[in-house]
Amino acid sequence: MMKDAYWQSKWESDEIGFNQLQPNQLLQRYFNIVNLKTGDRIFVPLCGKSIDMIWLANQGYHVVGVELSTIACDAFYQEHNIPVDMMRTGDFMVYKSDQITLFAGDFFKLTKAMLGKIDAVYDRAALIALPHELRMRYVAYLLKLINRNTVIFLITTAYDQNEMKGPPFSVDEDEVAKLYSGHFQCQTGL
Repeated sequence: MMKDAYWQSKWESDEIGFNQLQPNQLLQRYFNIVNLKTGDRIFVPLCGKSIDMIWLANQGYHVVGVELSTIACDAFYQEHNIPVDMMRTGDFMVYKSDQITLFAGDFFKLTKAMLGKIDAVYDRAALIALPHELRMRYVAYLLKLINRNTVIFLITTAYDQNEMKGPPFSVDEDEVAKLYSGHFQCQTGL
């Protein structure tokens, strides 16, 4: 099982090939189907320093992310010249700006009260970053953090897991259905 130390070491050694320099094309092309209003709140689990958060904020949404590494959170605000207030709250360092709030700490220690109302979840890199044995725990915990009417916009990748060890891990449509269909109506293959 992958430990927190694995991801911390990736940030410390700047081995972050998963970090994109441009907003995700699928996000830009399809996010409008989520039908959010200006000011709605989008949760980005395991957000890193994703440029996607800037894109979402520029669409008028409030972004709330969680990331294990303070290195990633510090870099996010510095690279985008965003003024930020920081404070420690329990197990988390909280970074707060006008439209983007990041919690630096363990996803599994977040609470619904900390996050507040979440209108949508944007998961481009969380589910596929987790090995099979952690994905069910992740989804179960995510469901505790959101309401029944929260929309999840999930991007996965599917490939022959024998050809590459991961991460990113292969998560196909069948696995997505097993993880989420008991709670959500799944639309796949956009």
